[in-house]
Amino acid sequence: EAAGADDATEFNSPNTTAPEEAYKTFLLIGGDRTSGAADVILYLVLPANDADPFMVSLPRDLFVDNLCTGGQSRINVLIHGCAAKDINGPSLLAYEVGQFTGIEVDHFALFDFDGFEDIIDAVGGVEICLEYPVRDAKAELSMPAGCTNATGEQALSWVRSRKTQQKINGSWRSVPGASDLSRNQNQQDVIIKLFQKLKAFDSPTDLTASVSSLADTFVLDDQLGIADAVNLAWNIRGIDLETINRLEIPARLARSRTGQSILIATATFDEVLADAYGGSLPSEDLAAKEASLQGN
Repeated sequence: EAAGADDATEFNSPNTTAPEEAYKTFLLIGGDRTSGAADVILYLVLPANDADPFMVSLPRDLFVDNLCTGGQSRINVLIHGCAAKDINGPSLLAYEVGQFTGIEVDHFALFDFDGFEDIIDAVGGVEICLEYPVRDAKAELSMPAGCTNATGEQALSWVRSRKTQQKINGSWRSVPGASDLSRNQNQQDVIIKLFQKLKAFDSPTDLTASVSSLADTFVLDDQLGIADAVNLAWNIRGIDLETINRLEIPARLARSRTGQSILIATATFDEVLADAYGGSLPSEDLAAKEASLQGN
């Protein structure tokens, strides 16, 4: 089962201070209590220079290197950690996100689905706008056309839906291209709406009161206390959300040797960044990351 807020003392932040602080980075991890795997892996990166920030979702079926086994696995199972090397789940996942993107993770926040609902409800819901009514029985999704101020429950159903149908001319039809990749887009939409809600707070004190009341709904790394999280959120509040580049990892469907459905990246993340930014981003050296993670 994915860890919840009661397990906060078990987690240690990865030792991931970027050289010359080329980036400030934050990893959001949504844990599925049913499967125990990570269902949402969303990475926010703020370059230290004048380049625009970016957000990227790593599909849960993305096939990546697994530091624990020495082989490869879906990225979402890394949240289970590696007992043999004494690496907890969020640290292992954060490490691989840094390896895959080439940009180390500074901080992470882990939440389960109940916590996600509580956070959305605490800010008064988020707006979700749809061209057609949608439904997904498995995700318990049912929303009308137009704009809805979605509750936490509705927002969770929307970001979890994998078999979304929409009603067009009186008939329910599967949404073209509905998949984990389209879910990632929905997740980013909701997170950006959540960031927009931060602009409604008048002061860090007001924000602290709301965050503190939700402290049992999420787990932060051990280098990020509530006060630090508030400062980070307050800084995000000042970002022009229209400037956030929303990157996508190109991938193809495949099968692992054990028959699992997996996604294979068809371009390196450096290539993704080059397409989006050219040479305008700072760089950092990741060569010592594995030794740092294991305390060597």
